Amino acid sequence: MNTTDDERDAWQMHSDGASWDQIGIEMGCSSATAQTLAAEYERRTDTAAQNAHDTLF
Repeated sequence: MNTTDDERDAWQMHSDGASWDQIGIEMGCSSATAQTLAAEYERRTDTAAQNAHDTLF
């Protein structure tokens, strides 16, 4: 099954150097929405990393 992850896509495009305006045009949304999607991807992956991290003490 091939699903899309708009949050990841927005984050990746910005990481690769695209502007928020360019990303919005590519994704068919506003630049603010593209930023929101990327921020949610970061939040989601940061939370997953925290949950996967073993406590040392």
